[in-house]
Amino acid sequence: MHGGIAQGVAQALMEEVVYDLDGNPLTSTFADYSFISATELPSFETRFTETPTPINALGAKGIGESGTIGSAPALHNAVCDAVAHLGVRHVDMPTTPIRVWNAINEAAPGNDAGKKGR
Repeated sequence: MHGGIAQGVAQALMEEVVYDLDGNPLTSTFADYSFISATELPSFETRFTETPTPINALGAKGIGESGTIGSAPALHNAVCDAVAHLGVRHVDMPTTPIRVWNAINEAAPGNDAGKKGR
């Protein structure tokens, strides 16, 4: 669960493959690619609801994707909600600091770029 949540957080905030204008990857090694580790994450408290499956004798189901599926959109929506009062209607994922900054500046009063329905 914790690994899935970490993956969702990283997807929402930082993980991105970047290319130059000629299509060459700029994030071709881990030295160039942002990823998250345990030191950047808070502690998580998880709760479980067990619903065994009748399909197999153990009643077991996989949970590997459960943390990832909910955490990325929840975090992305939290970022968008946090800047909504500034007129921001959308921020592309990953919500990197520069993307959030640009969205705030585009939505600033008097800036016609923010009125294009992005």
